[in-house]
Amino acid sequence: MTEPPARLPHPRRHWTPGTCWRCEAREVPVLWLGPVQTSSGTGSFTACDPCVRRLETYVRRELALRDTAPAF
Repeated sequence: MTEPPARLPHPRRHWTPGTCWRCEAREVPVLWLGPVQTSSGTGSFTACDPCVRRLETYVRRELALRDTAPAF
């Protein structure tokens, strides 16, 4: 299995086979993105390369909105 091209600015990306929590693709390379807390416990949020790209888009949009928000 080859690693997908680096997309996030993090030097220690570790792709492992698993299930994407966003699109539910199974047995694909996934990246651990962090813990997820619910009322019943904590899990490990993992995503495949296409979903990591989509999440990066969401983050960029949110940051752009913050940068353009009026100061109070």
